[in-house]
Amino acid sequence: MLIDTHAHLSFPEFVDDLPQVIKRAHAADVGRIVSVATDLESAQRTLAVAERFPNVFAALGLHPNDASPSSLQLSAELARLADNPKVVAIGETGLDYHREAKSDAILRQQQKDLFWAHLKLAMERHLPVIIHNRDADADTLQILRAHGRNLPKEWRPWGVMHCFAGDAKFAMDCVEIGLLVSFTGVLTFKNAATLRDVAQKVPLDKVLLETDCPYLVPVPYRGKRNEPSYIPLIAQALAQLKGASIEEVGRATTENAHRLFRFNL
Repeated sequence: MLIDTHAHLSFPEFVDDLPQVIKRAHAADVGRIVSVATDLESAQRTLAVAERFPNVFAALGLHPNDASPSSLQLSAELARLADNPKVVAIGETGLDYHREAKSDAILRQQQKDLFWAHLKLAMERHLPVIIHNRDADADTLQILRAHGRNLPKEWRPWGVMHCFAGDAKFAMDCVEIGLLVSFTGVLTFKNAATLRDVAQKVPLDKVLLETDCPYLVPVPYRGKRNEPSYIPLIAQALAQLKGASIEEVGRATTENAHRLFRFNL
């Protein structure tokens, strides 16, 4: 069994055929899916999807690109929604300096405040954190190190660096502080040689697989909508890099996902 640890099944791209998408995932031996929210509205929709399908679970978060003075008020409502037993993680949350926040100190601070609010909620609920990081390695790592020092060692792994796109040092830093590292269909892209080198170096017991669907569709389906049934293509790419079988990769990444999310079976 494989697990898609990061999908966005509540997004508009899946409105018309979600039952078929779930059915195709099952046929591809993708036994569980974590559907991830990025704002309050998608959090409500994500919970509805998780309650509708037994093998879909929810992660609730506010994306850093939506950080604003009112974000902390929204995070209080998010905390209420997180009481649902299908919620297995808080996120995605983190820092994104790719656009405006790169040069705007106020926006950067708003993102940091929102990130800390998510980390506090995750610690209170004893839930793992799904972390978004773009062009903010140093600040992200600084916050995660500070947070990780407050967590018991037995909570490890306590989070995942979603859609990993950094270098090998950043990957090992993430592992060192108690995180897993998650790879997407980008592993199959022609121009992703650097990422493939990172994936070779990260121990298999620290790796998760995700589609981040509907985005980042793997080869050979580039240009189409991504979906959880494509997880085996990512597993195969990782298996080739590791010199392992797809069964070994599937077994290891599934065990890692269970350690992180503690699914109610």
